[in-house]
Amino acid sequence: MIRARNYQLVPGQVRSHIPAMPRSLLLLMTLALLPACSHTRAMSPSPPPRQNLTPEEAVRTYFLASDTSSSHLLRSAFHPGAVMHWVEGDGGVPRALTQLEWWQRLDEGASHPLPATERHMTVLDHEGPLALVEAVSRWPGHTFDDLLLVVDTPAGWRIVGKVFQRLEAGEQATASASAQEEIRAVLAGKIEAHAIYSPALLHQTHTPDCLYFRVHVQGVPFSWEPLSEAAARYAANQDVGVQDRASPWRILKVEVRGSVAAAKLDVVFEGVRYIDHLLLVRTNGQWKIAAAAWGNPRPGP
Repeated sequence: MIRARNYQLVPGQVRSHIPAMPRSLLLLMTLALLPACSHTRAMSPSPPPRQNLTPEEAVRTYFLASDTSSSHLLRSAFHPGAVMHWVEGDGGVPRALTQLEWWQRLDEGASHPLPATERHMTVLDHEGPLALVEAVSRWPGHTFDDLLLVVDTPAGWRIVGKVFQRLEAGEQATASASAQEEIRAVLAGKIEAHAIYSPALLHQTHTPDCLYFRVHVQGVPFSWEPLSEAAARYAANQDVGVQDRASPWRILKVEVRGSVAAAKLDVVFEGVRYIDHLLLVRTNGQWKIAAAAWGNPRPGP
């Protein structure tokens, strides 16, 4: 029962009588209104459609972004965390550019883009959700030779790493006769770093800003981390004496393009085969791993 309030009438006021609504009827009306109220809430936006359904399409989007000086297109070709690496001068002075810095450069040139006169790509390796691609772009006075890491992310294929060298007109990319041997020594150092979980060896074989992108690792479709996070895990294992010399590694491919290079490794770890795609630069006379993408090339359903 709902208790009615007593109201005092003022002279000349007519008192109207409204019967109290039964509690059961009030409850039914409230329940009936709930679905209608729920429809007024803001609907969660549906995820955007996947872009770049192949690694080649991601590289073509990158080409178009460069030709039109469009940071918008570049954002759909590259992962925002990707860092571009190269070296300058005979001494191999290391240089790096973040995506945000690159966007600003493109926007500054949007009013007068300078499209390349020739572009072509070569897929150096493609296994499952990971690919290595070489992309060559020519202008009348110079050529850029890129080595790219491309991975299949939830948003579509994205470039997650880039190293390049600039060649002047008529210049050919050259590498020392010992480049292959030097790079394989660096890769062996990376493998040994895993075997003894040594953060010091990670530091010796990688650039400090190297990022590791992971694809289908421990049930996670896509993630990434800086080298320092991997080093922290290695240090924790090293502190308690954990090692892993049982996992067999193989160096499957090394591609050298002057002062930059790409490599493919694989390993069977805890019964699962993983592959590593790596990009390297030769800085201050030493080869260093500058970007990496690794993961399970045949993830389960």
